[in-house]
Formats: sequence, C-alpha cells, structure tokens
Amino acid sequence: MSEDNETIVEDVRTIEERYRDSYRGTRTQRKIVEDDELNSIHPLESVPEHRDGSWTNGVLAWVRGATSTDYEVVGWWVVPRKRQKSSARKYRVKKSSSALDKMMADYNKPQKKVSRQKRMDNRAKNSIRILRSRGYSMAEALMITRGQMGLDRKLIPLADDSEE
Repeated sequence: MSEDNETIVEDVRTIEERYRDSYRGTRTQRKIVEDDELNSIHPLESVPEHRDGSWTNGVLAWVRGATSTDYEVVGWWVVPRKRQKSSARKYRVKKSSSALDKMMADYNKPQKKVSRQKRMDNRAKNSIRILRSRGYSMAEALMITRGQMGLDRKLIPLADDSEE
C-alpha cells in the first residue's frame, strides 16, 4: 500500500478567488470601504488561512479599484470566529452515576418515619376514595371505614362491653 492516499490537497487560491467562486459571493453584495472607515477594518491575517472545525463566514471589506469591475479585499468588517457548538454542555455539572449508585443512594437515604395515626388516616382516605368511586355516599363510606356499616349497607350493631 502506498501513502499517497493520505495527502492533503491545499487550496492555493486567494481569499478573493475563493469568495468569487463561492455561492455566498454571488448571493450577497460586497461591503465597500469608504476612506473614513479604514480604521474599523480588521486585518486579513487576524484569521488563520486553514481553519479546522466550524467557523462563521465573516464579512470581507472591499475597496474599489480603478475600474468599475475592479475590487480588492483589504480586510474584515466582521472577523470569522469559531462556532461554539454545544458550549452549554461545558458548564454543566457532570453527573455520572450508575444505576447501582442511584439505588445505593436511595437505600442509604434516611426515610421519614410516618406515625401510626398518619398511616391509619392515609389508609382511611384511600378506602373512602375507593368506596366513593364504587357508588357509596360520603356518609356511607365514612361509616364503612369506621366499622359501623358493612359493604351490603346494613348497620352493624355496636357491642356493649358493659353488659358482661
């Protein structure tokens, strides 16, 4: 195998030639520099000739020549810059935790102890909600959860402990 396949072909055209041959050069107008605006122009050397990655286009500054079709590039109105793709990712906190780490964190996390009374209240609320969805009235659902009525809507007589 030969190493000839890995050679890089360099573009020997000037910036003016590249601009003239590109689609962007035909669809946009040239930004012409007036004499008093020469101080605001950035030099051509401020941007590397061969750019890797993704860059913005920038805006070239042109000067009219002797004839109406003669133009020359003198610098940049707006200097091309490297695009900051996904730069927001750089500033985020890196969260690299596996499923096992998450499970261990949940296991080791202190749980709030719910009192017995709170558990009973929650159970009663859940029972009332289920009974109401099955067609019982609120009064019937409350009586069923307290043990005063059966599911067949018959009252349960209270047993008196004092008669014994």
